[in-house]
Amino acid sequence: MLLGVSLWPQNTSWPSLRDAGVAADRAGLDMLFAWDHFYAIAGPYENPNLEVSPVLAGWAALTERIRIGSLVHGVTYRHPAVLANMTTALDHVSNGRAIMGIGAAWMETEHAAYGIRLGSKKTRSDRFEEAARVIRSMLRERSTTFEGKYYKLKDALNEPRPVQAQLPILIGGGGEQRTLRTTALYADMWHGFGSPTDIAHKRSVLQTHCAKVGRDPKEIKILGGGWVVVRDDPKDVRAYLEKVARHQDVAPPAPRAAGDPDTVAGQLFEYAKAGADGFIAGGAEPFDHESIERLVRDVKPRLDKLIAQG
Repeated sequence: MLLGVSLWPQNTSWPSLRDAGVAADRAGLDMLFAWDHFYAIAGPYENPNLEVSPVLAGWAALTERIRIGSLVHGVTYRHPAVLANMTTALDHVSNGRAIMGIGAAWMETEHAAYGIRLGSKKTRSDRFEEAARVIRSMLRERSTTFEGKYYKLKDALNEPRPVQAQLPILIGGGGEQRTLRTTALYADMWHGFGSPTDIAHKRSVLQTHCAKVGRDPKEIKILGGGWVVVRDDPKDVRAYLEKVARHQDVAPPAPRAAGDPDTVAGQLFEYAKAGADGFIAGGAEPFDHESIERLVRDVKPRLDKLIAQG
């Protein structure tokens, strides 16, 4: 089972994000993400939030093996051809470790403040499907010509090509009628929040869409997500989450997996049984270096054993 971490770029600093990202790489986690927003999305929106692109590039240059991406880029902020070009550059900086994370975007406050049109749910879904198609073509084809309602490209190039022949596209979002259909058409990975039951349901919906569009659902990796805190004493779990709450000015996060390594492995195993191929742990300042290290050292061997036993 793949394990990753998504680090909040709000109420933090580059040195802190840098050190946490390097720690995730050295620990042996598989994936490293940060969200793409201009405003803080947890707690007061006025709180500071670093734009994600330089953060990803910094991680790419400083790490060696972990895969890196945004969870996720909102396609309203940047033209999809520009996003494909940006992620191709990230693939070169990381020597073939980039993930192209995309979503339809949702935060009205930052859109209104920046004069970016968000639109209705239908508009977002229509635009996102076009954007995903453009991005897939830009990453996989020599040139792209596309005539849509929202995007028009003619013989558009993306040079140099990505290091990866099949740079993976990750779609984030749980909309069952449109987002999961777009996932079936164009994505290689899907990320969603919720319980194991929620993930199992979304997986079933995705499989239905795959059947309708002629796609093998096994080609799309399913990734669950939520807070994970590894501590031997439950009091230490609560203490850490309360520390995050004070620093971020939010309620203490509700973890999807928390406790000693056996407990956390068992909770993540429920996601594996639900059909998840991986899990992305949340993380915020003050970043949880202990859980980053113990997820690989202590939890993963136990989780792998549970999965092997079925």
